[in-house]
Amino acid sequence: MRISSSTDTTGTGGTARASGARSARRSARLLALPAAALAAVLACAVAPSAQAAGPAAGSTARLSGCGWNNPGTEHPFYEHCDTRTNVWIQVTRMWPSGDYHRCVGPGKTVLDSNATGAWYDSNYQGGLCAHPGDTGP
Repeated sequence: MRISSSTDTTGTGGTARASGARSARRSARLLALPAAALAAVLACAVAPSAQAAGPAAGSTARLSGCGWNNPGTEHPFYEHCDTRTNVWIQVTRMWPSGDYHRCVGPGKTVLDSNATGAWYDSNYQGGLCAHPGDTGP
């Protein structure tokens, strides 16, 4: 009969199981460290690419201001965010002034102080126009 230095109180190799559980916990901790390091490296790798994108990253943030804007502290304006086209917008105004169409180019176009709304109108002359500043009925 062989005598072991460890005591098995369960009679089923409990010491081996306890040792295996400790080994599994140690392996899990050792795997967690490289996983955390990999996550940190990926986070750092993604951040510079967003900054390097420059205008593209700014364009995404800028999209929230596209279209009708009425800041209340200055004249209302229409922000046309597509840099390749000029478009017709319909501008609504307070009574007794009538509504009208206006050709706007890329960027900010200041509207009348009594404007109450503006939107892209694809039904008016096909939606695209040639000369920003032109107006129509």
